[in-house]
Amino acid sequence: MAENHKIQIKGLLRFSYLSENGFAKSTQGMEKTREMLYAPARLDRRFALFERLALHSLKLQEDQDFTVGILIGEDFPAQARSRLESLLDGFNAAHLIALPPMIHIQAVKAAYNALPDDPDATHIATFRQDDDDAMHRETIGRVRRIGTHMLGMRDTDDAFVIAFNRGLYLDADAEEPVSEWYERAPLGIGLAMVARRGDAATVFRRNHRQFMQYYDCYTEVTQPMWIRSVHQDNDSGASPTGRAGTLRPRGIRRCLREGFDLNHEMLAGLKSGGSG
Repeated sequence: MAENHKIQIKGLLRFSYLSENGFAKSTQGMEKTREMLYAPARLDRRFALFERLALHSLKLQEDQDFTVGILIGEDFPAQARSRLESLLDGFNAAHLIALPPMIHIQAVKAAYNALPDDPDATHIATFRQDDDDAMHRETIGRVRRIGTHMLGMRDTDDAFVIAFNRGLYLDADAEEPVSEWYERAPLGIGLAMVARRGDAATVFRRNHRQFMQYYDCYTEVTQPMWIRSVHQDNDSGASPTGRAGTLRPRGIRRCLREGFDLNHEMLAGLKSGGSG
């Protein structure tokens, strides 16, 4: 008889977490990195993106049976932490996790371990989300459905990856702020790794662009499943790596409304330097 599988879904979002590595600018030293991350103007921009895109899309998920860690540094500015706690108040899926500076992969492991476990789960799907991007409202549900089907058909119990390679780029300062793209390699937004419970592998184990070289990957391009923001604070750049989509402005407006409960007017406040 086929094994019954149950997937627990855990996510991680790093909100200006000060790690010992992991940033393109980490080579400038911890103090310079801390100064850059915690600059009041930058944090204001980050909060605007977080509230309008990341947190909005997490609360919008049709499948709410998940937990997500919001990782910050132990020395995160007190006023900013109070602001973040206020935004998370009443959203039971979110757990605020504060850690000292650590090697990035160690911090990720500690953060996932801090989230509650489902003792009945046979597998854990770890997903990643950035504080300045949005996931489609069906993302968590798709991860669960795809993961469950894949577990029932695979001949190995090795970890595997679920990715969504079609989405929208948002550059609020551009003349045409929203455009559709098909990525040629997995993008980090809503990206998930499914592993047997007890396996130490998480979705942060490798650079997400290289996952197809190391793991079985299932990718979808059926519909735009994410919004990736382009702005002055992007650490690693935010330029498309695939082909442009064909959605016309009317189709993009419909996609924003139906998939993300957003419109162009709501996104206009995210222009560089804006407070949302």
